[in-house]
Amino acid sequence: MNPKIVSFVTLKGGSGKTTLLMLTSAAVHNRTNKKLLVIDSDPQRSVKQIYMQENNNAKSYDVFAFNWNQPNPDENFEKVLTIAKSKYDLIFMDLPPGRITDAPIYHSILRSDMLIVPVVASVLDINATTIFLESIPEVLKEKKKSLEVYGVINKQDQSIEYKHLTRLSGVGGMQLFYSPLSNLVRYKRGISTIHDITTPDIKEDEFNMYFDEFCTKCYIF
Repeated sequence: MNPKIVSFVTLKGGSGKTTLLMLTSAAVHNRTNKKLLVIDSDPQRSVKQIYMQENNNAKSYDVFAFNWNQPNPDENFEKVLTIAKSKYDLIFMDLPPGRITDAPIYHSILRSDMLIVPVVASVLDINATTIFLESIPEVLKEKKKSLEVYGVINKQDQSIEYKHLTRLSGVGGMQLFYSPLSNLVRYKRGISTIHDITTPDIKEDEFNMYFDEFCTKCYIF
């Protein structure tokens, strides 16, 4: 098996990274026949916590929490990925916030096929995301395979700052999704390792438009 590895990453917290990962994971789990593993390496362990709260339900997608604060973390991480690649069609990774030179982010990016970067319209977030994206080409010098980088406009509202997000397009090779997600309460309330946020037949639903684009870019269908 040669599963696609998709990392959800951001330089700072508050962008909705983990929520986006979980909504996407639940949709993949419910709408496709792909066997999915989520590796939760964010210290908050939000994905793993929801998984445990749902009692390790047999209907959940699989979740594995990886601790980077251990002896030889990179070596052990490689072992985890080697095993996962033999069992799963897709591997999603929830990376901790931080700098691209931090070990969890750096080594995860080296092993990823795709990065999903949620972007929100605030000066601090735009500046932090720009710094992160500008660092990607340096990391790519050590990668032996290509890396696709996509930005998802998240928590969209009517503020004028959103027009500034377009300037992120192309930085570090990032392409912006044309399907944004709003700052809706249902997304926070609806995270689950079992249940989908909505039904796929509602074509005009903004999450479905995002997910269709995600599947196209990720070559899931």
